[in-house]
Amino acid sequence: MKQTIILILLHLLAAFSFADSVTVKGKLVAEADNEALPYATISVAREDMPTNVIRKMATNETGSFTTTLSPGSYIFTFHFVGMAETVRKTEVAASQNPHDMGVIAMSESSRLLDELSVTAQAPLVKIDIDKLTYSAKDDPEASTSNVLDLLRKVPLVTIDGEENIQLKGSSNFKIYLNGKPSNMISSNPAQVLKSMPANSIKDVEVITDPGAKYDAEGVGGIINIITDKRVDDGYTGSVGANGDTFGGYGGSAYLATKYGKVGFTGNASYFQHAQPVSESEFAREEFNPQNNLTQKGSSESDGGGLFFTTALSYEPDTANLFNLSLSHFGGKFNSLSLQEAVSKGGRNYSYHSRSNSITHFGGLSLAADYQRNFKRKGEMLTLSYRFEHDPNDSEYESAYNDVKGDFYYPNGYKQRSENNAGGDEHTGQLDYVNPLNGRHNIEAGLKYIFRDNSSRGEHSYYLGSGDWLPDPDRLNDLDHLQRITSGYAGYTYRQGKMGLKVGLRGENTNQEIHYMNNDLDTIVQTSFFDLVPSLTLSYQLGMTQTLRGGYNMRISRPGIWYLNPYIDDMDPSNISYGNPQLDGEQQHNFNLNYGTFSQKINFNATVSYAFTRNAVTRYSFLNTEMGRTESTYANIGRNQMVGTNLYVSWTPTPKIRTYLNGGISYTDIQSTENEQLRNSGLSGR
Repeated sequence: MKQTIILILLHLLAAFSFADSVTVKGKLVAEADNEALPYATISVAREDMPTNVIRKMATNETGSFTTTLSPGSYIFTFHFVGMAETVRKTEVAASQNPHDMGVIAMSESSRLLDELSVTAQAPLVKIDIDKLTYSAKDDPEASTSNVLDLLRKVPLVTIDGEENIQLKGSSNFKIYLNGKPSNMISSNPAQVLKSMPANSIKDVEVITDPGAKYDAEGVGGIINIITDKRVDDGYTGSVGANGDTFGGYGGSAYLATKYGKVGFTGNASYFQHAQPVSESEFAREEFNPQNNLTQKGSSESDGGGLFFTTALSYEPDTANLFNLSLSHFGGKFNSLSLQEAVSKGGRNYSYHSRSNSITHFGGLSLAADYQRNFKRKGEMLTLSYRFEHDPNDSEYESAYNDVKGDFYYPNGYKQRSENNAGGDEHTGQLDYVNPLNGRHNIEAGLKYIFRDNSSRGEHSYYLGSGDWLPDPDRLNDLDHLQRITSGYAGYTYRQGKMGLKVGLRGENTNQEIHYMNNDLDTIVQTSFFDLVPSLTLSYQLGMTQTLRGGYNMRISRPGIWYLNPYIDDMDPSNISYGNPQLDGEQQHNFNLNYGTFSQKINFNATVSYAFTRNAVTRYSFLNTEMGRTESTYANIGRNQMVGTNLYVSWTPTPKIRTYLNGGISYTDIQSTENEQLRNSGLSGR
């Protein structure tokens, strides 16, 4: 009886609670074609207080909306990108429940909006003709993470446990900052990106189909990081700190401010890295002559670095904009390696070694550009210059003790090596873009790059007593000059649900390589010309669904790390060196992409195929005369890869977001010089 009375009271309470609530519904469409307008923003205010918004919401995938209001007079205001603001007054009465506002048509805006503030949950991933865009500013976790953590959520980008970044399963790609290549980031991606707070980023663009505007370098494509420069008069900033269980720590600060025509952004961070001891074991079996080599070792490392970047902008009027930026990243890593080796068979020996090494890394970037805007919206001329300095110095000292048998070095032998390597790069660029009308767009530009790379080494050894002696037999120095002249033209066409983008880029490369060792001093001059076509087609299946396919050719010119003939013989049984005779490689890429998004779900799937006939490939061989393994690079790869990538993001509530990002690829690698050297298999990421 008691339970029955409680139930009756609850029903009465519910009836009184909802007696004054009226369900209001409707549908939003475009006036021109009656297409539904999904995720439009709706503001509701009482008629007697029109400036006081009492409710905000968004239409669903079909353009429909529903809400509950108490009886009264209300003003509904509707916003949608490219449409004029629409206002409807409605009288909500208790006698009419539900209250149907019917179909509300929005007309196209007669003016172009420079910026739109959307308060509904925005989709994190957007699809354009030639790229995917991840909206960092709409990611709620951006305020507490760094850019490297942000990239883990970006479609087609994967990061493994050792912080190695891949784009579509390839490590051969370029990283741009605000549309310009950044060698400083590309050469130290994990450390630099960890030093950048994610809240300083507006968007991350994954350009899998780079058009003619972009450099042909970067086989896997381009990751373009766009910093957030949206700040009104005043300032915004943040500070952060981090640490890990290995003993690493760091801190960062970010500031953006604007006063009148002058804007400034700055970011500084420091990190300290500590890698605990790791153990390894290596075994090699040789058949002619019969021999077995076993190596057991351990290694540990630590280090730190400082990163800062500043940008200054001056906009005297709406037609002219000047930008100046300076970035620096530098630091070093220290490592200690211990090894125990035993060789039995044709060469009998054993030893213990201790190696200390220091690696210096970093970069300096200075950029300036001028942007001229014309009367036609979107028509723009940009003139830019960039200077980059990228040092890549290293040094090590190794000692060999308890040496027994027929080893390369006597007991107590030590060797020391210092390598000063790096390069300077100057880039001048002119770009012009003209949206002729709403359907046609043309772009063209010129670019010149001058690169000056060098490597100098100093080598010495110690026999257990006396002084350190120079070792000229290990001399391998390099000077590498490269001049790249390029021009491009592109055309984009949009009609209804269909889009087309075509382009052609020509790049002429002249390079001079000066190779110096104890026996040889020679200069090699080469030049080559590449025509790089690109084609992308897109079709909008619905308001929230896009199908995209394309082809492009990418080239990869070997850098100082691949060309450097400096011999790393810290482990005398396994040495490595570069090859100054390498040519650039060409890769042909085909891909098909499908994407859809809703207020709560983002889905993106990509299937791709790529092949290369002259891939730069690292290979190892056994030097039987010296009894050691040697590793270097050569243009001997014929590679094919078929892969797929899947990205799903689900946001059940504004405070909860889950995502899945990964892919599977099948790779077939074959040597162009030896058909027996072949490998293939599946890989996941």
